[in-house]
Amino acid sequence: MDVLQVVEILVFPGLTFFVWLAFVFDWLDRKTAARMQGRVGPLVAGPHGILQPVADFFKLTTKEEIVPEYSDKLVFEWGPPLFFAAPAVGTIFIPVISLSAIISNPYDLLFILFVLAFSTLMAAMLGYASAGRYSTIAIGRLVVQYTGFEVPLIISIVTPAILAKSLSIEGIVGAQSGYWFVFIAPISFGVFIIAALAELEKAPFDIPSAKTEIVAGWMTEFSGEALAYIKLTKNLSYVFLSALGASLFLGGSNGPILTHIPILQDLLFSSYFLVKLFAVGFLIFAIRTALARIRIEQATRVFWTILTPLSLLQLSIVIALR
Repeated sequence: MDVLQVVEILVFPGLTFFVWLAFVFDWLDRKTAARMQGRVGPLVAGPHGILQPVADFFKLTTKEEIVPEYSDKLVFEWGPPLFFAAPAVGTIFIPVISLSAIISNPYDLLFILFVLAFSTLMAAMLGYASAGRYSTIAIGRLVVQYTGFEVPLIISIVTPAILAKSLSIEGIVGAQSGYWFVFIAPISFGVFIIAALAELEKAPFDIPSAKTEIVAGWMTEFSGEALAYIKLTKNLSYVFLSALGASLFLGGSNGPILTHIPILQDLLFSSYFLVKLFAVGFLIFAIRTALARIRIEQATRVFWTILTPLSLLQLSIVIALR
């Protein structure tokens, strides 16, 4: 890799750019929930409280980090960076300032599926390593929920790939020049959003981290810098899944107006991407605020008896129309 590509990976449109988007998403999530519930939300740090997530992050990094006596100290200390690496690496394959990603591969969509599975695996390992009672309960819920939502999530992601005849996110984005796949596969888009809520552990599927039942779930024993990076990872996953949904179903950085002027073209591509990213993100914000938590057996029933048949139906229709 040359110097320019390294800068793109680490700064823009790579890791640093997506990390700042994660802070913005956290602020928007809290503001949306507050507005829908008749509250004010973050207000002090920065204009309208926009810097509150940044302040919270740096405040946590200065707190004492307590390692439980009976925990697996190796996993407990080194697991959070690996947990952070999953969405951080996944963002590299999302086209932002052009129709091409920083790094692309004809089969990178398969790698994205691995990233999503690895993220859940690391969450389970971190909860197990902390050896706490609440964490143990949360792991059981997390694994049961994962076995339910993973099948419809994979099917909903594969559907746009079949429409585009490509297993590359770049290829799927490029195939949506004339129309968005959300109009052809709306059921898959709906299934993706619902499964994304489960992947992110957002209501109504915040069962593994139900604060009123098991404190903070598998994150209960974490504190200080480790907790700061775990929370940042969850917000980064928020952005990553929203970006993935925008790329697979809304054309990502693809748009109706193009130009041959390089700077304006990059600006247009970035604008298209950000508008679609925040549209998907706001949809997730609104759903998670409007719905209350359900029980784990209700969640699995939703995944297996509703989402999976619907995703298979949409997949069958897409294959029939090819």
